Amino acid sequence: MAEGKISRASFLRGAAGAGAGAALTAFATPAAAATSRDRTTQDDRPLHDLEISEASELIRTRRITAVELATAMLERAAQVEERVIAYALLYKADDILAQARAADLLLKRGRYLGPLHGIPISFKDIIFTEGILTEANSKVYRGFRPEFDATCVKRLKAAGVVVVGKSQTVELASGDPAPTNNPWNLARTPGGSSSGAGAGTAAGEFLGGIGSDTRGSIRIPAGACGVTGYRPTYGIVSKFGVFPLGYTIDSVGPLAHSALDTALLVDAMGGQDPDDPTTRPVKGYALAKALLGQDGRRPLRGVRVGVPAPDDYFRGVPNDDELAAFDEAVKVIASLGAEIVTVRTETLPTPFTTLNSMTTPIVNSELAAFQYDNWKARAEDFTLPYRDQVNNGSLLPANAYVEAQRARTLWMKGFLTMFDHVDVFMHPVDDIAALKPPGKGPARPRPSSGNKLSPWSLTGSPSIALPTGLSGAERMPLSMLVNAAPGDDEVALRVAHAFQGATTHHKLRPPL
Repeated sequence: MAEGKISRASFLRGAAGAGAGAALTAFATPAAAATSRDRTTQDDRPLHDLEISEASELIRTRRITAVELATAMLERAAQVEERVIAYALLYKADDILAQARAADLLLKRGRYLGPLHGIPISFKDIIFTEGILTEANSKVYRGFRPEFDATCVKRLKAAGVVVVGKSQTVELASGDPAPTNNPWNLARTPGGSSSGAGAGTAAGEFLGGIGSDTRGSIRIPAGACGVTGYRPTYGIVSKFGVFPLGYTIDSVGPLAHSALDTALLVDAMGGQDPDDPTTRPVKGYALAKALLGQDGRRPLRGVRVGVPAPDDYFRGVPNDDELAAFDEAVKVIASLGAEIVTVRTETLPTPFTTLNSMTTPIVNSELAAFQYDNWKARAEDFTLPYRDQVNNGSLLPANAYVEAQRARTLWMKGFLTMFDHVDVFMHPVDDIAALKPPGKGPARPRPSSGNKLSPWSLTGSPSIALPTGLSGAERMPLSMLVNAAPGDDEVALRVAHAFQGATTHHKLRPPL
């Protein structure tokens, strides 16, 4: 099988070499997995339904082994993967169990690597894994095997995770959709571009997935699949070894069942990286520790939580269930001691008429800079949506890119002044997961006011998608976002964690 040639040096230069070769290898599962009974905790909960923090404590106290947990993931994949299609590549069972046995042996010898020791995790298939297929759902990278691990992979391995596979993605995070189905309703989209990470976490095929987010690609599938998705402040997690989309906007982050789980994953991945000059000059993070220190009946006392005014852009969602669930969530947040502050936002960036009209020139130009050589040599191997983006970015005059970045900077300064008055800003996400094409969903009561995820991407802010329940008629996940000023990840996570401590929405699982 031919291998792609993207060395560490060429990746640092921004070169997008491409490999050619065979298609994805078939995944393997234990022979007895399909008929094996679900492995359960003492309270009869299946191991595949656990949150990372719960499984972590069971492993630490040796009430379960990493091998038992990994086996439960393999058994679950054997039960549901054919329907969900969360994996681009599920590692061979022998390889997964070898990692788990190594984790158990370390623990037996008294070496505990921390709260991620033995935890089954997937990586989005745009994230480099040394010697392992990383095809990004693209013909251009068919057969590509990176020569090195991405920084986030390397750091999570050092923290003790068991890597179970590569999760499905939209082509290179921005082209044709992934083949993944939503585990709550297989006719529905799971959202993208971190499609497999959201669906696989919800379905119990792994306890968390690492994705990427440029215009919502962590938070959209988190909302659609009923899990928690955390886009950290830009620069907390290194992007080295991750196929870029919009380099000045991209953020690597986790999808898991709870805010605490996502904090544990970011703690392990985060910190300055000499291979990524955009990382913040911070050696490491202890976000989960701050959450574990919360207690009392009013853990949000003194926290000012902004919510959109009745006619504000961020309240303009097209579905009544989303609004009702959000309003109930605000009541919960208030009961936890937070001060609720009504906010009227300014979202339109002069001279652009919409946020998308400012974002598109930036993303397409940065995308084209990385893929220019491939576009010239083999444009036909990209799908049409992705090819159009590269084409548009390549033909865009430099002054249009500079003007978009200038407008972005000026707009950010005004937009972020809301955090002079509030600590976080919450709002509902736009809509319930749509039917997969060619299906058409029911008529919506009103149109959306516009994209509500890109603002937080453009500002580099921490942004966390949280489940807020299920829709009344369709029983599909509902979600909201908790956002903060860049660098204020801890307060956003505190609000998210407190909300989940007072509710059970994040504990719901799809009826597969």
